Order: sequence, then C-alpha cells, then structure tokens
Amino acid sequence: MRANSAAADFLSRGGIAVCLAVLSWTSPAAGAWNEIFADGFESGEISMDRWAGQAANPLEGITLAESSLGDPVRTGDFGVEFRLALTDPVDEFGKRRSELRPRPAAGQPPFHADFGPLYRYEFSLRLPEDWSPDGPEIVAQWHGAIDLDSEGNPTEPRRSPPISLRTTFLETEPGSEQYLPAWDARVRWDANETTAMNMSTVTSMNLLDPTDATNDLGVWVDWALEVRWDWDPNGAGVARLYKDGVLVADYSGPNAFNDARGPNSKIGLYKWDWDSLAGIQLRVAHYDDVRTLIFAEEVPAMSWPGITLLALGVLGLAAIRRPKLSARK
Repeated sequence: MRANSAAADFLSRGGIAVCLAVLSWTSPAAGAWNEIFADGFESGEISMDRWAGQAANPLEGITLAESSLGDPVRTGDFGVEFRLALTDPVDEFGKRRSELRPRPAAGQPPFHADFGPLYRYEFSLRLPEDWSPDGPEIVAQWHGAIDLDSEGNPTEPRRSPPISLRTTFLETEPGSEQYLPAWDARVRWDANETTAMNMSTVTSMNLLDPTDATNDLGVWVDWALEVRWDWDPNGAGVARLYKDGVLVADYSGPNAFNDARGPNSKIGLYKWDWDSLAGIQLRVAHYDDVRTLIFAEEVPAMSWPGITLLALGVLGLAAIRRPKLSARK
C-alpha cells in the first residue's frame, strides 16, 4: 500500500510535467547538414590521399594555386588550377579531361553517394575573363558507376553523367552568329536495371537552360547542388542548383541510373569537342572551398498517436490516484 501511495503521489505531483516532457521529446528536431568531405587546399598541397585525379596532362593539368604567386584563390592562401589543352594526350576513350574526385577518407576509393539521403555539394569556381564561348564543356559533374558482373566486367555501356554543370553559348540574336558565354546544366536518368547499348532507355533534359555568364567571368561563383539521388519515376528524386546562394534550378523527379552504387562527384574540366572554327587551344579554371554534406534528420522515437495516448494515460492515472490519497488524510 505504501508503495502504491508513493507512486500515486509521484504521478499527482509530476504527471503534468512528465506529460509535457514526453510531448516535447516527440517534437521533430530540425535536421542538420553533416560534413562528409571538405578541402580548401590550405594544407598547401593537392593530396592524393584526399583526391583521385584524372588528368590528360599529369604535370600541368592539375596544380596548386597560390595567392602569394598572384594566382586566384577564393579564401585563404591556396586553391587548385585546372588546365586542359588541345595538345594534351587523349585517354583510352579518346577524351581529354583534368578532374578531381574526393575520397571520403585517406586512401579510400572516391566517394559514391547512396540512393535516398539528401546531399549537398559545394564548390567555388572562377573562369578567366577571356573565356570564349564554345560548345558544351563540363566544369562539374556527378557521374554514375556502371554495374559489373561477378568477374568485374561491365554489363552496360559507358554513359554521360546523371547531372552535369556546363559552360556553353548563347546567340545574341537569331542568325547573328555572335555568341555569349553561358551556363547550363543537364539531368539524365534510366529506371532500367541495364541501360540499353544504344542509350534508347536514357532520358535527358535541361536542369538549367542556357543562361548568360558574361558577368561571371573573372570573378568567383559559388555553386551548390542539393540532390536526392533516385532513378525511380515514382520516387523521391530532387535536384536544386544554387548560384551565389540563389536558387536557379529546382527539379523533382528521377535523376540517376538504376545502378548498384550512387554517383560520385568531380570538379574540373572535361571538353570532348574541340571546334576548330572556335580556335580554342587551352582552357584554364580555378576552384576552391569544396565540400560534400549529407542531411541528417532526427526521426521521433514514437509517432504522435501513440505518444499522445501515453501522455493521456499519465494524466488519467494521476487523476485516479489523487482522491485515494486525500481520503487517507
């Protein structure tokens, strides 16, 4: 009896407090961005423990930018410079590129995202003032990983990236043959487990229509891509592109290939078409302040219907016990 009285006394005095504590415990906490990778190159090196490089010219294609030497950097003392020249050797696929892929930890393979979580990729990019407009060229991309069989052989063809940020051109007036530098971005996806060899199963569309980049030359531009990777047309895929903190593209829908692994990310230059009429022999770009983040959302431990019943039970039990205690006085 004494034990029951003590319990009732606790409930009568603390029931409301317990109820309020329980209710506040179930309130969904605001989510937070957790950093997976960050490099502003302030170590004074481009560490291959942190990056995997792909350079047509390994000596000059990817080099450290130093403010003390007059090189452009976004913050601090260092950044990275990418160079890609028409005279650079081609890779095994006949292409030229100078790119870096981040590693999640020293010595590990380049980072591949999972399907489902929301990611944010950030980087700062500076194109020189004399950047001449030409056909599409990739300056950042998020590339899928083709599936392999049990012996490590590809089961599908090489594909263009699910999402890419590119430079391209705009004609000042139709038929004028006068062109402005421009940005654009593309989305590609395929819900089939195996992409057709002729790419007939791939859907491609604009994420960002060609946009005048004239005022963005010779200055730093801060880019961010928020994306939830998903190849399912009925899934939860999203892609939001920010330029200097302003949302410039907002897309909901499939944005990946149906692969075992999600896309990796790359910064740097990839130019597959060198138009002889444009007369471009060399591309140079600077990057800095590269980050990858994942959105972590705290999920309530119990849903509202269940926790509400628990709270009401606490108050009800306190009310039942209170008269009995009064009668004994």
